[in-house]
Amino acid sequence: MGMGGQRMSKKGKTGKTQQSVIRASDDKIKKKEISKGNVGRIAERIVANELEFRGFRVSDLNSDGTAANADLLAVSPNLTLQVQVKGASNVKEPWWVEYGFCTSEIIASPSETMFNRKNSFYKANLIVLVAVRSAKDYCCIVLPVAEAERLARLNIDREYRTKEGEAKKPHKVWVALEPRPGARATDARFNEERAALASYRDEKGWGRLSP
Repeated sequence: MGMGGQRMSKKGKTGKTQQSVIRASDDKIKKKEISKGNVGRIAERIVANELEFRGFRVSDLNSDGTAANADLLAVSPNLTLQVQVKGASNVKEPWWVEYGFCTSEIIASPSETMFNRKNSFYKANLIVLVAVRSAKDYCCIVLPVAEAERLARLNIDREYRTKEGEAKKPHKVWVALEPRPGARATDARFNEERAALASYRDEKGWGRLSP
């Protein structure tokens, strides 16, 4: 009787330990943050879901490795989209998006593009900038490629040139979608870029697509 009770006690203790491990694992999953290491694929899934919801059939162009120029192919009876997705992990306020990384060549020459730089069958005609806090908390800027190029150039000319016109060291091209509370007046090109992005944000951008 005593031995049996002892075995039951150990078993009960083991059961509690297993439950604790499971709970700890669940908590770890829930607390896992969006990071630069996973935001790209998460953003692509977000965009694919948004397109499918709007009647497109979507294929992942990166399923067999990273494709040049575009990440998704979205097809409807009336429209074919080759989509490049740029994800940004937004842990804190304010919302911000990125166009990608520029190069010295892009900074130096307005004829150099930010997108479709590779010689490939695929050429993006839609650029979606995705700010991601979680799989459910995000915003999308849905841009025709020509508008994405224009806004990226506006950003680069503002951020990667000195007042004397000299080029700065290339890095990430990004912008906060709203100024911080109490921020001082800045370059008017900030307002121009933000106003344009706002006109393509979420449903204002998705609504421009007619599948």
